[in-house]
Amino acid sequence: MINVSRNKQSTRVEFIKDEQPISWLIINHLKIYVWGKEFTCGGIGGVGTKEEFRKKGYSKAVLDKSLEVMREQDYDFSLLFGIPNYYYRWGFASCFPQNRVEIATFQAERATLTHEVEKLLPEHFPRLVEIYNQNNATRTGSVLRDPKEFTKLRVGSHFGIRASGYVFKRDGQIEGYLILDELDRRVNASEIGGINPSVYYSALAFLATKAIEKRVENVSANLPLDHPFALIAREFAATVSANYIYNADGMGRIINQESVLKAIEEDLFKNSNIDPQKTSLLFKTDLENTQIGSGKKVVEISLDQKSLTQLIFGYRDAASLNYEGKLSSDLEIETLALMFPHRISHLSGPDKF
Repeated sequence: MINVSRNKQSTRVEFIKDEQPISWLIINHLKIYVWGKEFTCGGIGGVGTKEEFRKKGYSKAVLDKSLEVMREQDYDFSLLFGIPNYYYRWGFASCFPQNRVEIATFQAERATLTHEVEKLLPEHFPRLVEIYNQNNATRTGSVLRDPKEFTKLRVGSHFGIRASGYVFKRDGQIEGYLILDELDRRVNASEIGGINPSVYYSALAFLATKAIEKRVENVSANLPLDHPFALIAREFAATVSANYIYNADGMGRIINQESVLKAIEEDLFKNSNIDPQKTSLLFKTDLENTQIGSGKKVVEISLDQKSLTQLIFGYRDAASLNYEGKLSSDLEIETLALMFPHRISHLSGPDKF
């Protein structure tokens, strides 16, 4: 028997045998930013099966049920951080690169600290959330934080890594913050936020002081290459990388195709310079057929749901998907490339579930 129990923040799905749960997962109720818009998302975490019941189909039954539950709860997307070559069976595709900025300590020492640095306290969290949401409103894949819920640091850059927070103040006002992994031989920021460029110079200088204390050669941060800190870091001989994983780690899928496409309809037409009054777009996937626009001329775009998810998150491009036979359309590839422009998705470590 599969049991489903829901509270405000999450839904638990578990397989019950002999009145005991033997396989389970948690669907975290989230909102995420995609193309500057807010979407509902089921963040799957806490997946587990008792050892003696593994490889007997119980986890499959729980995952099947979780997709059914998310459809019933009218989610737009679902995200998870998964083991290799498993979750693709349920339509999940890799959509988050592992983003990283690394700087030699002796280079980071050149940055100037122009803020007062204080330990993150409970009363600072509302301001942290305010800055974070402002910084990430246009970042596809980032979680929209609720100040009532984000009141502590559960994790740093990854599961099992504890973190400490610091705020950067000027004239008594918080202008930025940094979340630092608690590691013995590394100095790594899982998140940095600020309201002006000076914060990022102060953050780099602060990381340098920590590196000197620990006698480590480099400082790093899990941030995408177009983050303000990463852009400033270029002046400090930074190495910026994005590791694109296949069938593992940060993965996602569309749950409600119509609601997703309707929400980004205006952007799809604007990006591709197609007049929605003259032409309609018919997206045909393994989920369903969805038509947007009001034009009499109907142009089909055929692809699977995984590919559509990766296009929306900027993980794949139209040309390579077309070459692989995963995308076909009467539209020119150049037009499809404009429709789904390159972007760098990112979900911050402290939001992992």
